[in-house]
Amino acid sequence: MATTGIVNGTNLVVLVDGNPVAHAQSHSITMSESHRNTTSKDSAGWEEVLEGLRSWSVSGDGLCAFDGTYTVDDLTTLFTGRTAVTVRFTTSTSGDYYWTGDARLESLDISAPNEDNATYSFSFKGTGALTNPTFT
Repeated sequence: MATTGIVNGTNLVVLVDGNPVAHAQSHSITMSESHRNTTSKDSAGWEEVLEGLRSWSVSGDGLCAFDGTYTVDDLTTLFTGRTAVTVRFTTSTSGDYYWTGDARLESLDISAPNEDNATYSFSFKGTGALTNPTFT
């Protein structure tokens, strides 16, 4: 049954080739479009634009651990292997919409502060279309 009301962010996860990123704390998806400037002398001093290229990315952060289903080690392997993957931003609840597409790992940061949790952050850049089907 589809989620009703305001979605709890804890329920949204990032899957990489079907595997949830381990020990995640936060995720986001960004969609943008570059606009073509069509301003002319006829624009009366106002900027005018038309559609242009669209792009999307998925990013997140979490606690660094070497155990789990899909860890920072797996993300490192993606980066060094220059591998394209399928990324899915989803609740995994039947009837909910989700976002999915092919992407490449654009950045991976690992931070290890003194006497504190080691953390990681990542960003995937979409290659091609982002789709928004319903989870069944």
